[in-house]
Amino acid sequence: MTRRAGIKFKLETDLRHGRNLATMGGGVAMGDFDGDGFLDLFFTGSAASGKKPEAGPCGVLYRNRRDGTFEDVTARSGIRSCGWKMGAYWVDLDGEGRLDLVVTGLGKTEIWRNLGDGTFREVSAERGLASPGYAVGLAAGDVDGDGRVDLYVVGYLDTDYAKENSFAQFDVRMPEDYGGQEAKLNVQGEGGRFAERAKEAGVLNTGGNGLSAVFFDYDGDGRPDLYVANDRTTNVLYRNKGDGTFEDVTVETGAGRRDHKEARAGMGVAIGDLDGDGRPEIFVTNFAGEPKTLYRNVEGVLFDDATASSGVEGASLPYVQWGTDIVDLDDDGRPDLVMVSGHLIPKFVMSMARIFGNSKSLGPYSHGDRAYKQRPVLYQNSGGGRLEDATASSGDFAGLRLVARGLAAGDVDGDGRVDLVIAAVAGGIRVMHNATAATGHALEILPVAGADKRTVLGTKVVVTAGGVRQVQEFILRPSYASGAWVPLHFGLGGATAARVEIIPPGGTAPIESFEGVAADRLYTLRDGRLEEKRKFLGR
Repeated sequence: MTRRAGIKFKLETDLRHGRNLATMGGGVAMGDFDGDGFLDLFFTGSAASGKKPEAGPCGVLYRNRRDGTFEDVTARSGIRSCGWKMGAYWVDLDGEGRLDLVVTGLGKTEIWRNLGDGTFREVSAERGLASPGYAVGLAAGDVDGDGRVDLYVVGYLDTDYAKENSFAQFDVRMPEDYGGQEAKLNVQGEGGRFAERAKEAGVLNTGGNGLSAVFFDYDGDGRPDLYVANDRTTNVLYRNKGDGTFEDVTVETGAGRRDHKEARAGMGVAIGDLDGDGRPEIFVTNFAGEPKTLYRNVEGVLFDDATASSGVEGASLPYVQWGTDIVDLDDDGRPDLVMVSGHLIPKFVMSMARIFGNSKSLGPYSHGDRAYKQRPVLYQNSGGGRLEDATASSGDFAGLRLVARGLAAGDVDGDGRVDLVIAAVAGGIRVMHNATAATGHALEILPVAGADKRTVLGTKVVVTAGGVRQVQEFILRPSYASGAWVPLHFGLGGATAARVEIIPPGGTAPIESFEGVAADRLYTLRDGRLEEKRKFLGR
């Protein structure tokens, strides 16, 4: 429904001069920035000419008109985000109930503060935000339990535009040809200023080539832990010790590279409970020819490599995959898995590199499907931890061939079904309306900061309906370069009402319970009250 929705933005990127920089950007942030109950979109900018990156195309903000169409409000918003930009993330930084926009990229990570009147102001310098020289991924969470949002900005490669443009025309570089950049942990203090604490907290991710990160509570102790997906070095899991510091538990939990395997090229991350046991799994997208990795959470202690046993290994194997999410697309109470694909460089460039360039570096690039534009993949959850490739029956989604990067999932047209928005560096932006006919009932719950202005990140919601119990944690959904601040979506199958229990950030047991919560509605959760925001359109 892209054209019908009024989405006209097009990414343009200078592969000749930008090299690695030109291949990694293309994010989409999804969230309700104006508080009207409908999800808005921001697409990161790019550089049509590496010699004039500030000329754009610059990032664009689309406001949801509440009828399935969008209005470009970039000019009047005051947002001007141009140059080599990578990722975009909606975050309520101040507990005001308004979403601010954080944009990662080369040289600077920007904070655009939401002023509440449809306009934004860039405040990264005055708030003391520290960022790596080249950043794609970002995670948001309250690492020390003080109720304020902290930002973890992931460092990628030690490079810049001058270095990328200095390579011979057909030389191809791999991530291991660069040094990695350390991450920055920005801990928010009183007054809204950040202090950089990555080393003190033990989360530098030194040499990690980080691309995606997420704060979530894997062990159920109420504290946000940190997971980082790294490109061709092991992924890392840091456990929150409860005093503002973390310990690396990757090896003991099995959440990274296995001893007998080479590290994969981690790109995007999704978090969700795929097997229905109430504990969150970790899913990581990787390069072509590498199995995408599903880490199954075992009792909040270990992660089992369930890639093969779940059924996700085969269909995704040929493709370079990026943005991803775990979300219930048919409202049967079992979350499904979606991911988008696209190669780094066109086949023509790879062929010229073999003839005129450094062909020794092309090994990984020649694995799997070498087509530049590639198909996305969708897995339907059949229960018991099993996922079935449902791409062929997914309608227009099955016909897509894109050089996709970012992906965001949420109900953009208000009908209670989860839609998909895809950012692509070639092939065009896509807004995919969920047209599944035989969906069940659903309800959505959006935690919103209350009078105390403490962050709602880390809130857990337990929904029980039709004998099925679902547990979800409210997090900044990471995907790839795409931070979605969206309502928790619970498919209910045939049930028309549910029991809802609330576990607050930092807690381990419900402190509030609501009986007979009607389905097919969006609710806000604020100051202990569950309030109806609106009914789903057409339901």
